[in-house]
Parts: sequence; structure tokens; C-alpha cells
Amino acid sequence: MSLLELALSSWTPSDIPTRTTLSSIDPTHSSSLISLYTSAIARAMTEKDYVELRELSQTIRGAQASLTIIAAEEVLATATNEAVQAKATEAIFDATLNLKALEWDNNLYALTLNRPANIIYLVVFAICFFYTIAMLWKSRYHWYNITFFAGLGLEFAGFLGRVLSFSDDTNMNFYLLQYVSLTIAPAFLMGGIYFLFAQVVVIHGREYSILKPMWYSYLFIACDVLSLLIQAGGGGSASIASKNHQDTRPGTNTMIAGIAFQVVAMSIFLGFWFEFLQRVYFKNAKLEPTEYPLAKRSVKNFLKLLFNVKSVRQYRQEHLDPHYNPKYKSIREKQFFQFFPLAMTLAVVAIYIRCVYRVVELAQGFRGYLILHEVYLMVLDALMIAITGIIFIPFHPVWAIGSKNVVRLAHIKKNVDEKGSDLEEQTDPDSYVEEEDFSAGNTNFPSTDETK
Repeated sequence: MSLLELALSSWTPSDIPTRTTLSSIDPTHSSSLISLYTSAIARAMTEKDYVELRELSQTIRGAQASLTIIAAEEVLATATNEAVQAKATEAIFDATLNLKALEWDNNLYALTLNRPANIIYLVVFAICFFYTIAMLWKSRYHWYNITFFAGLGLEFAGFLGRVLSFSDDTNMNFYLLQYVSLTIAPAFLMGGIYFLFAQVVVIHGREYSILKPMWYSYLFIACDVLSLLIQAGGGGSASIASKNHQDTRPGTNTMIAGIAFQVVAMSIFLGFWFEFLQRVYFKNAKLEPTEYPLAKRSVKNFLKLLFNVKSVRQYRQEHLDPHYNPKYKSIREKQFFQFFPLAMTLAVVAIYIRCVYRVVELAQGFRGYLILHEVYLMVLDALMIAITGIIFIPFHPVWAIGSKNVVRLAHIKKNVDEKGSDLEEQTDPDSYVEEEDFSAGNTNFPSTDETK
């Protein structure tokens, strides 16, 4: 059998698409294709490594399909018999499907990426990311700014990797860029939220929190780091196994354990957060007269207070705020801060939904239903993180808490918020002057006589 005959009879499709565009290959590539085909056949006769044999088989299959197209095109150029023309056209059709099947086999995503959706998210995360960069310069909320810079930067990098994959969905560097970035980005965003939680605790009063303010950061950042290490180990193991065409389940299971641990940690964090809010809203309810319906603990009242609806604002101002830390009354009176707990709640719940989705996705495997249907990634992952990024554009702490970061890490550690108003009692008088001045709503610093 000649090489041409071998090429023409090499492969027929098992699945027929409803429509396709027939491939055309420059006949000048014939000699190089023949050389590639014969050398691959010769190497395959002696090769024993499974991975190399698989790659050689794909090379042979691609060369066969390409030679079939070239040979059939030559037949069509000279044939007058309709039966011959039909057979040549059928050969081109089969070879085209063969090349598309080969391309699909090497597609790392196992799907055709949705261009509009990925570009839209790339733009959204670019806006959020560059906004955060601007805030690095404008505001003094360094902990928050750095964590959100890292988290949103990773989201931007992740979708950049997906957009770059439009041109080559077999490029492992693009694939790893998007996969690693999108996997670890939420951990950095949560790191910023943990510190915001500590600030909100101080602004209301430490007595409303189960833990000391900074313990939320220490405890849950440690959980996130441990989760990322577990995921990284599992991902590395699965990647090596995949390249060697070995069983990836041990590595995948390790990754599932890492993300599941993160979900458990976030569940506990949500418990602390909602417990804090219900204490803020209802801890002092027993001090209120029974004629105030909002003092009753109920889901309806909780949601009213959380959403800061118009009907609860006077109650909050007259009956709740007097019990909070008086040093930060001016912050609590800010319009954005009154909706800040709601913004944080929506952000945390969104990230939590994303993490639950990732657990289920990984549990199904890299060829599971969720990972093979991009719409779930777009809605349950990208949209959830986009919501978080967008929320903290108007609710960046510089707008919600104030242009001066008066509840700094050092202040929280030194319990400045619990100390009296006498300057002699402060361990950091200069920083206290800034806080006292801000909380009084005064833009002028005290005179020398006043500070003596």
C-alpha cells in the first residue's frame, strides 16, 4: 500500500458534526509531512515509553490527515468523474474532522473559551485592580490595600491568561497562569476583610466580639495559608501525574481537601461575623423599653438593621449608638459606614459561594460536568469575586471609615480604643491626638496648652 493510499484510508470519524469548514493545506508541505510521518513511524517501532508513544501517535495521525487533504485536493483539481470527486471530498471532510479532533485532544480546557465573557471579566478586574493601585497612593489603609492589590491583581492575571489562551488553548503557561491565579486570589481578598472585621469591632466596641479583634486575622489567615499550601501540593502532584499520563486522583483529592478546609474555615468565620452583628444589634436590647419592636431578636429585625432601611435609622441613632465606643461616633455617623456591615456581608458570602463551587468542581475531576461547562465558572466563581471587587470600590475603607486611618494595626494591638481620654495615659500620644481630633469631628489639632 502506498503512502497516499495509507493516508486516504487512515481514519474515519465516529461523530459527524452538523456543519464544518473543509481544511486546505499548501501542497508544498508534502515533503516535510512525509519526512515527519516516516520518522515518527520509525521511532514508534522501537519506543517503549507510553508518553512518547502517545505523542508520536498524534504526530502520525496529524501527518496522515494533512497528507490526505493534499492528495484529495490534487484529485479534485484533475478528476472529472463525479464518483471520484465525491470520494475525494469525503476524504477531505474526514481528514478535517481528524485534525479538529486532534486539536481538541490537546485543548487544555476541553472546551471553547467564551470570548465575550472572559474579556468582560478581564476589563472588570482591570478596573478594580487599577482602582486599588490608586488607593495604594491615596489612602493609608496599608493592610487592606496590599491584600486587595494582590487578590485583584491575581484575578486580573487569571483572566489575562484565559484571554491569551484564545490564540493557543494548548499553551500550558497560559493555562497555569489562569488556574493558579484564580485559585489563590480569594485568599488574599479574605485577608483584607479579616482586618476590616477587626476595625469594625474596635469602632463599635470590643465587648461585642467573641475574640480579640486581631485574632480574626491571625487565625483565619493562618487557615488560608495552610489551605493554599495543601492546594499547591495537590496541584503540583496532579500536574506531574497528568504530564506523565498517570492517575491524577491522589493530587486532585489533596486539592479538594485544601479547598474543603478553606470552606470550613470560612464557615467558622461567617459564624463569628454573624454572631458579632447580632450582638451589635441586640446585645443591649434588654435595656430598651418593650415598646420598641426593633429590640426583639428576629431574622426580620436583623435584616432591617443590616440593610439599614429607613425605618430603623432613628432607632439605631437613639437607642443603639449610645452603647457603642464613643471615641468613634463620627465614623459610625458616616453614610457609607452605616452600610459597611452589609457590604462586608455580601462580599464574604460571595467568596464563600465561590469556594463551595470550587470544592464541588474539583470533586468532579478535571473532566467533570462543572469544569467542562464554562458558564458555572463565569457565574459561581468570576461573578462572585467581581461582586466583591465592585463592592469595595464605593466601600473602600477610605470612604467608609475616613481618609485618616485612625484604627491602625498598632492602635488595635495597644488597645488605644479602650483607654481614657487623658493624653498622659496613651502609649503613643501623637497617634492618639490624631484619633481624638478625628473622632471629635475637628479639623484643627489641639493647641500646645491643651495637650499639656
